[in-house]
Amino acid sequence: MSMDVANRYARALSEVLGPQGDFRTALSELQDFAATCNESASLRDVMESPAVPPPDKLRVLDAILTRMGISKTVANFLRVLLENYRMNLLQKTVGAFRKVADDREGLIRVKVLSATGLTEAERQALRERFERLTQKKVECEFSIDPALIGGVVAQAGSTVYDGSVRDQLERVRRRLLES
Repeated sequence: MSMDVANRYARALSEVLGPQGDFRTALSELQDFAATCNESASLRDVMESPAVPPPDKLRVLDAILTRMGISKTVANFLRVLLENYRMNLLQKTVGAFRKVADDREGLIRVKVLSATGLTEAERQALRERFERLTQKKVECEFSIDPALIGGVVAQAGSTVYDGSVRDQLERVRRRLLES
């Protein structure tokens, strides 16, 4: 349920920004504010606590937004979250807005796991392969997972591409058992 609410808020912000809106700047500002809240337990407590009166919360929020130089649109959006008691959904809302911003820009994020570190040439080759495959701009997040033995596993959206040695061995095992 909370993810549904976060998605609604993210879509509302994208509608306010409009088709020509600066989604990257808005996302960056949201991420910066969320990081500030994550770093300060006392700020998070003030924003989420029902014991702190809403006008006090708003004064604290406005002071932080001014100090951070947050744009008027994102500042108003954060005020709406605060006034509707949704600051506890800030992280989920930022994640949902990131997906909306990526969709607007024709960007897909691909998580790539490899058994060992990949060279820059290998990373670039994977990016280009996924750009051809998805017909979108690709941003890759590379991680190492020694349990893979070799090869790579990539996730683009909800689709997983498994080119790991472990998966290949499992396919051979299944074929042998079928025989």
